[in-house]
Amino acid sequence: MIPYIIDTTLRDGEQAPGVAFTLEEKLKIASMLNDIGISEVEAGTPAIGKAEQNAIQTIAQAGFRYNTSCWCRAKVEDLQVASKLGTNSVNISLPVSGVQLKSLGKDTNWVLHELKKVLNYACQHFNFVTVGAQDASRANDNFLREYIFYAQDWGANRIRINDTVGCLDPLKTKELVSDLVWYFPETEFEFHGHNDFGMATANALVAMQSGARCLSATVNGLGERAGNTVLEEVIAYVNYSLNDKRFNSKILKELSTFVAVSSNTILPQNKPITGQLTFSHESGIHTSAMLNNSKSYQIMDPSDYGDSTTQFVFGKHSGGNSLKAFFLEKGIIPEQTILSQLLDTIKVIAEDTKQSVSQEMILSLYEQFAGVRK
Repeated sequence: MIPYIIDTTLRDGEQAPGVAFTLEEKLKIASMLNDIGISEVEAGTPAIGKAEQNAIQTIAQAGFRYNTSCWCRAKVEDLQVASKLGTNSVNISLPVSGVQLKSLGKDTNWVLHELKKVLNYACQHFNFVTVGAQDASRANDNFLREYIFYAQDWGANRIRINDTVGCLDPLKTKELVSDLVWYFPETEFEFHGHNDFGMATANALVAMQSGARCLSATVNGLGERAGNTVLEEVIAYVNYSLNDKRFNSKILKELSTFVAVSSNTILPQNKPITGQLTFSHESGIHTSAMLNNSKSYQIMDPSDYGDSTTQFVFGKHSGGNSLKAFFLEKGIIPEQTILSQLLDTIKVIAEDTKQSVSQEMILSLYEQFAGVRK
């Protein structure tokens, strides 16, 4: 099953500490999400203020192909503001776990009372309403089912299952989602995962395999604390593992880089899919094999994800074959003795500097060694 992907970079992603996108940045992100082929974009939270409302309305009216939504607290006054912004749908959230209700000084009767009140208004003013079960992963099973039952009975079109504090693992996710799908086989479930244990993307994909039709994610996994399910990882999984090319993955690197710059965050070099070194190789064993078959140590084509090509980097673990291939690409046929000298020197430099040796330095060293031999 191919998931209906909801991007929430502009809402949940922007909730990461210190992140604040400008309107221009939001529109650029929204445009690239449109080009990728995302199904829905959660454009923001109207209660934040006038500037946020203007951004949501601008995105909703921009003519993008995807559906637009906004996120609201379970308050009629929030929904009144949201209803004037032109989004296709609205997301409403209420806490369902004992720990969160206790912190608010509320009980389950209050939850159901507020739910009925806001749904009565939302269903009259929006074409599509999603109800979020906040902290569903820590909720009492019986109350969670009751909450879902009444949410649907009172008009909700979709139920968002929130792993609000990222406490699930794939096995628990499968158990939770499979159980809910069994009880509510006709319900459109969305899984919204957080990454506190580093398993948000894995949990989201297991939720999909267990019957959740929709997944929400953010670019770079941007979000509160450790972040959210990672959009580019979900798309790469759909592209490669499900062999479905409906998403334009070729601009993922551009989008990832833009969001990183706009959010003033740093992308790890080894970040899956869009990291600087994701399609780079140093090990002599690996590079020798890849010269014969690029798939021997790399399952994805870099160009599918906006990266120019596979690259060999040179350092402590490099081998002669990759170094020779590098020179042949430059139209240089090095003598074996010079090649051996170069390889030894590269290893020493890499150990001393704790980084790879640049192509420019390798060419400079070659000229030195070749000049000496002359």
